[in-house]
Amino acid sequence: MITNEDLLKEISQKELTELSDLNGTGELNQEVINDAINDAISFINSFISIPDNPTPLLKNIACELTIWELRKRNDLTTQKSKERLKELENYLLKMAAKKMPTKIEEQEIAKPKTSNFFSFKHKKRKLNTKGYR
Repeated sequence: MITNEDLLKEISQKELTELSDLNGTGELNQEVINDAINDAISFINSFISIPDNPTPLLKNIACELTIWELRKRNDLTTQKSKERLKELENYLLKMAAKKMPTKIEEQEIAKPKTSNFFSFKHKKRKLNTKGYR
């Protein structure tokens, strides 16, 4: 659902490396990131089932939850981040209640109608031409 590129839209490469480097090697640990992504997706799945083509909001929620999970593993959560987690939960509750969309719907392009705009029904009668000749 999300990739490192999606996470890098929210935080810098340096911060992502620091959050994933639990052993202090100075290198990005993809296993830690993947585990945090899986935890975020599992959390979302506890509210809704994730569609094949999620909305940008749902992808953003997954990114924020992944970053929150990485910060939690490094004991970097704050009161502000806990409040943001509650906001994200509220969004997921609204999505579960079908008050917010979870997937992008492909809409068909409206085709113009081919009927004539000016169509009249005529009665079959002869035109009276008396007095015009």
